Amino acid sequence: MQSVSAIATAARGRWPHILSALGINVPNGKRHGACPVCGGKDRFRLDDKEGRGTWFCNHCGNGDGLDLVRLATGHDVKAVSAMVAETLSLPKVSNHPIMPARNKAVDCKTGQKRFTELSQQTQQGECSYLTARGLHGHTVSLLDKQFSMAGMSFGAGSVLLPLTDIAGNITGGQLISPEGEKCLLQGSQLSGSFIQVSHSLTEPPEQVIITEGFATGIAVSMLADGLILAAVAATNLVKVAEQIRQRWPEARIILAGDNDLLDGKDNTGRIQAEKAAKAVDGWVTLPPTRHKADWDDFRRENGERRAREAFMEEMALHGKGLTRLPQGFRLTKEYLWYDKQVNKSDGDTEIRNIKICSPLRVTAITSDADGSNYGRLLEWEDTNGTSRKWAMPMELLGGSGEELRRVLLVNGLSYININGMARAHLMEYISLCKPDRKVTCVNKTGWHGGVYVLQDEVIGRDAQSVILQTSSVQGRDFRVSGTTEDWRDHIGRYCIGNARVAFSVSLAFASPLLRLVGMSGGGYHLKGESTDGKTTTMKVAASVCGGTDFWHTWRSTGNALEGTASRRNDATLMLDEIREVDGREAGNIAYMLANGQGKARARTDGSVRETNRWNLLFLSTGELSLVEHAANAGERTYAGVEVRMIQIPSDSGMHGVFEELHGFSGGKALAEHLEQSVTQHHGAPFRDWLHHITQNLPEVTSQAKAMLKDFTRRLTPQDAGNQVGRAVTRFALVAMAGELATRAGITGWPEGEAFKAAERCLASWMTDRGHAANQEDKAALEQICDFMTRNQFSRFADW
Repeated sequence: MQSVSAIATAARGRWPHILSALGINVPNGKRHGACPVCGGKDRFRLDDKEGRGTWFCNHCGNGDGLDLVRLATGHDVKAVSAMVAETLSLPKVSNHPIMPARNKAVDCKTGQKRFTELSQQTQQGECSYLTARGLHGHTVSLLDKQFSMAGMSFGAGSVLLPLTDIAGNITGGQLISPEGEKCLLQGSQLSGSFIQVSHSLTEPPEQVIITEGFATGIAVSMLADGLILAAVAATNLVKVAEQIRQRWPEARIILAGDNDLLDGKDNTGRIQAEKAAKAVDGWVTLPPTRHKADWDDFRRENGERRAREAFMEEMALHGKGLTRLPQGFRLTKEYLWYDKQVNKSDGDTEIRNIKICSPLRVTAITSDADGSNYGRLLEWEDTNGTSRKWAMPMELLGGSGEELRRVLLVNGLSYININGMARAHLMEYISLCKPDRKVTCVNKTGWHGGVYVLQDEVIGRDAQSVILQTSSVQGRDFRVSGTTEDWRDHIGRYCIGNARVAFSVSLAFASPLLRLVGMSGGGYHLKGESTDGKTTTMKVAASVCGGTDFWHTWRSTGNALEGTASRRNDATLMLDEIREVDGREAGNIAYMLANGQGKARARTDGSVRETNRWNLLFLSTGELSLVEHAANAGERTYAGVEVRMIQIPSDSGMHGVFEELHGFSGGKALAEHLEQSVTQHHGAPFRDWLHHITQNLPEVTSQAKAMLKDFTRRLTPQDAGNQVGRAVTRFALVAMAGELATRAGITGWPEGEAFKAAERCLASWMTDRGHAANQEDKAALEQICDFMTRNQFSRFADW
């Protein structure tokens, strides 16, 4: 054996090649890069001054090539010198000219060849290295005889483990002596390679757990399920995790790191595990000890049961752009914790773990487009494991937090500590969390820029940048059951030939187009006898957007309907049976819904509260007209309400609202089929319609405006007054929406069906109205005729 100085002299000028052969990756060409010792990014530089392999790291210090190998491998100077000497004695290296300072990738074929050759000198069996740790029943490859490498001797019974890459290719091997001494085979490629400890029960694996060492991996297999891999070194965790994420994008990746807790030194195991987790949006779990330990050490010290509990309790989510938690708070898979430092009676201090609530994540800061109405986006899993989210206004943290806790508990957060201090910590946690993500909040559903906001989904190209923010988690008005294809087969096809049904369905598609074509809202009222299919028609129209709870009755106050209308912004409001609303309010409510603005109200200080606003179409039903219902209550209506809520007779003259029975025995049988179908197939057509609009927004807007202009021209009767012209434009809007939805493949109707339906409904309205002039002109003529009739003898007698 040559002296250390002689080996250093022989290595001069060859350090880039030596380091590459030993699997120690360094940046090329004297550039800064990741340190092969501490893993720090952009800390390390290989100067290689005078060919001595000199280097510098902001964290680890500096040294020559032998120092770098010693720190990177953990071996002493004697062993390191032997490793370098063996590398220099290789045939390919011994006569190799002095190489420039550049790093070449390790040829994994060398490591593969050495592993294959050495594996022929092994037999299968249990090893004392594992059994001494209480890990029994694990068969591995054991050396038959002593093997020496790099100045280290591995006796018979030493473990030979294969290193593999993500494709399953062998890239080298690791030797572990019965006493625990470890060494990689010369030529092994470590970066991105791993030792597969256990196999996954599913393919692709749902969960992948990455440890540093092999024994730790076996111990972890007793604590959790999944595919378990050993990265061999802390500095290799990132590369292995990235390979796993690329191969299995949906897998849950857990870094079961070592707790390298040493006074005055960085916790390398924690640093590297968290770095790897952040790179792949993974989880980290470390043994909760106050001394250096891995999960195998913790299992032996505390027992398998406690280790299994701790493994889950200590699991914390990391990832790109995630939230920076306030000091003292820990978010694990089981709970949100606050680690409070308290003084003991003997003058010492201890950490007291306070359980705050079930896992609750603050994932974004929200504010409106004007930079006000700040909030936080909270996410959690409810009792059934369903993911929930809520954009919480920050104003809820201004008081005791009772409303905050109520909303969270009502919506499935399983546990909140009711202790006064813990409740304060919950509000402190939410207010002090610092998420990287910023989201624009809105206070109602509908269009906001180029996206359409629903309670549970935002649809559009910039969907991730907008969210609905309310003081409570709103219910899902736009529920989905089945697919659009199911809806077409069970509901849509029966609208063909039935003008009032097809028109009402087209109305549901028309509301999102109001803003695109620059129109204000309005409504339609189906008036007719009982049991003629009015409510069935409304339910069919409602099935486009949601389930049976999408439509409402008129039995509400004006204030309540104001709130309901706000939740239907840029959508359709369905109201059944007008008799259920107070006739004295009916006219004002119709005006309010069509005009799109609620009542102005004052705050306690006299300032005006923000007024509810919306833009929608609404569909009403009833046996009475609005005029008749208001008159019965002693109220007078005006011409404007007739245009804002257009009355269409529900009777088609054949089978109630139906003209075409589609093979059913009668209108009642068809209505029963539709009533049953809407409970099972609903909501999907509206979402597909919104996706179609947002994906082709400029094109759809252009088509809608052109078609609206054409249909208005075709539907407008001669000598139409302004009021009729305004109503005709809205009929054209509904026809246009139905035709565009048909072209998008949603309705399943033949082209022209929606236009014919609108044309028939317009004709029914005109027939019921009796004229095409403005209502005031007609009323004036009627008043004159009435006056002359009543006074023909007293005031108009011949003299």
